[in-house]
Amino acid sequence: MQRKLLLLVSVLLMSFVLVLPANHSYAQERIEEVEEFGSNNEQNKLDNPIEEISTQEAQETISNESLNSSKELSEGELLEDEFEEEMKDNESTSEVDSEINSVKTMELNPLVKQANPIIKYSTHVQGIGWQNEVSNGKLSGTQGEKKRLESIQIAIDNGKELGIGVKYSTNIEGIGWTGYVYDGSKSGTVGKAKRLEAIKIELTGKNASNYDIYYRVHAQTFGWLSWAKNGEPSGTEGLEKRLEAIEIIIVEKSEDAPGSTEKPFFTKPSVVYTTHVQTYGWLDKVKNGKMSGTISQGKRLEAIKIDIQNANFDGNISYTTHVQSSGWLDYVSNDKSSGTVGKGKRLEAIKIKLNGEMAKYFDVYYRVHAQTFGWLDWTKNGEPAGTEGLAKRLEAIEIVLVNKGGKAPGATEKPFLTHPSVSYTTHIQSFGWGKTVSDGTASGTVGLAKRLEAIKINLKDSPFDGDIVYSTHVQSYGWLKNVTNGGLSGKTGESKRLEAIQIKLTGEIAKYYDIYYRVHAQTFGWLGWAKNGMKAGSEGHAKRLEAIEINLVPKGEGKPVNTRSAFKRPLTVFLDPGHGGTDSGAVGGGYKEASLNLVVANKTASLLRAKGYTVYMSRTGNTTVGLYERPQMANDLDANIFVSLHHNSSVTAGPYGIESYYYKYKKEYPSKINESMHNDPERVSKSKTLTNLIHDKMVEYTGAKNRGTDGSSFAVIRESEMPATLLELGYINNASERKKLVTSSYQNKLAKAIADGIAEYFEMYY
Repeated sequence: MQRKLLLLVSVLLMSFVLVLPANHSYAQERIEEVEEFGSNNEQNKLDNPIEEISTQEAQETISNESLNSSKELSEGELLEDEFEEEMKDNESTSEVDSEINSVKTMELNPLVKQANPIIKYSTHVQGIGWQNEVSNGKLSGTQGEKKRLESIQIAIDNGKELGIGVKYSTNIEGIGWTGYVYDGSKSGTVGKAKRLEAIKIELTGKNASNYDIYYRVHAQTFGWLSWAKNGEPSGTEGLEKRLEAIEIIIVEKSEDAPGSTEKPFFTKPSVVYTTHVQTYGWLDKVKNGKMSGTISQGKRLEAIKIDIQNANFDGNISYTTHVQSSGWLDYVSNDKSSGTVGKGKRLEAIKIKLNGEMAKYFDVYYRVHAQTFGWLDWTKNGEPAGTEGLAKRLEAIEIVLVNKGGKAPGATEKPFLTHPSVSYTTHIQSFGWGKTVSDGTASGTVGLAKRLEAIKINLKDSPFDGDIVYSTHVQSYGWLKNVTNGGLSGKTGESKRLEAIQIKLTGEIAKYYDIYYRVHAQTFGWLGWAKNGMKAGSEGHAKRLEAIEINLVPKGEGKPVNTRSAFKRPLTVFLDPGHGGTDSGAVGGGYKEASLNLVVANKTASLLRAKGYTVYMSRTGNTTVGLYERPQMANDLDANIFVSLHHNSSVTAGPYGIESYYYKYKKEYPSKINESMHNDPERVSKSKTLTNLIHDKMVEYTGAKNRGTDGSSFAVIRESEMPATLLELGYINNASERKKLVTSSYQNKLAKAIADGIAEYFEMYY
């Protein structure tokens, strides 16, 4: 019985030798155990020594078996067959069966476990090159040195004997996943300064299913990630993070993992969003920087939903919107709606932020397309994008995730626009500098007869490039040079009054805002609003400014302004000496009307200038000027009044005296260049007043016959935009009157009468 048992053990050992490496240490241990088993059963030995099989014989048999595996297998099979035949002939098999089962239980399983694969690997490290080979879970690479892995070689040292191999693929910077390489080949790059970002490793061969290959990597920013196995990716993808070190180990299928397997691989998640658009409703979802909304359709965004997909990071995305008339809403997160639906309210701004682990590894960038402004710049991580206080709708949005600290998708200078403010202070006679006020509040005094002497103006909280530029007209100095952004314009300590001001915006802010201002002037009170560099106040009137109001208004949203109501310019007179050049006008006694008209006009101009008025003339010499050119010149100069000087003539020599005309509409003589003002009631009324004042003065000063005033549709007074009169100074074809008309003394009387009449008119209206 003992012989048969030992024989069985030998057969089993020979079978297992075939799957063991050339090194038989493990088998030797098993033999020693069998030897011990035999010695402990001395009582079962047979008396016949020939039938005994020694331990030495078993060893020799095993040694011979290892030299010729095919022969050993054949002999082992024959021996096993012989044993089975003897067992069939043996009636007492129960004891042998028991021993066989015991041997199988003790010896078969340990023999399977004895073959431990040896995994060896080496990495090519930035600045170091190929490192020495390590094995079985040892670290290859570096920690704390910020050096990238660039390539790797992996092999199983005893893989052929075990019937297993290894294949692996790496994710390379700028290249992506490479094809698999096998058993010690290089995966990655050398000399190209490209980082490995992730790796996949698998076992191959007929016995690969008996093992698991585990591996973990040390990744930039993340440190050691969890263990991956059997071809799972380990590292990062889309995050631009280098691998810095790796550990690899092979375990039997039934064994536990070397450590946590929760998060071996990180990929860049996607941000997904949809907007609710005026008249369209909810649009299809888009992601990762695509536009949601509309452009150039005048459609408002009304609500938005934002979510994160494919995230293996903890945390979420949350957001809030600024809604028309409601302001900022509470934050919501993870695909909840922010805004309103069915209320016709526009979104005006938005804030988006990441929370938890997501916020450690990513920045969320976003930009909006806003009414009037178009695409604003990018902002990130909870900062506002859009506008506030400007009543501008959001029309579209783009959102994208960027690796933490990575480059923004575009410009980030101006993602959010708020209503800027204009502040100002004035230096007041007796009081000095007043309190700084802003946005339309009056600075100065009213009813105290105190002059403004200087001013400072500044922009506050402006998200736009550009300046505020201004200049003042100062008593005896005239217009000063422009100053900007809080500079002093005017004079202090010299008792000089401000008389007028000009204010304008420059740069980007001028594209989006108008600057409005008005002044309270001595005698005139509050004048009309001016804007964007217009003059406000007066010039040539010796009138002090007493107060001012300044305001910023979104471009195009302010009320119309009128130059004449905002600024009382130096009073201007346009004198029109009739005829001239090829047109001599009436002729009498050798005198030409054109010449006499020019003489009186020049004398009148001198008197008016002496009174401080500005005088323009349609001609100053014997030149030809077209009939419609004359009023057009006056219109272009924006003169206060138009006065045309003529001498009369008739078919007979009898008529004499002075007559004057104002405009009276006649349908048979429609206006050609003054359709909007020719029959304006105020203009017509003032024309009558002007005509009568001058006419009465001429009759009074000369003693000439009063032929009265009347309305007519002469072209020059019909086509001028301002109050106008045409004066007939006397009859050139009347010999008696002509004698006076050609004398300098009489001409002086006419000129003085005209100048005094004009001065009286200006006193009435200005």
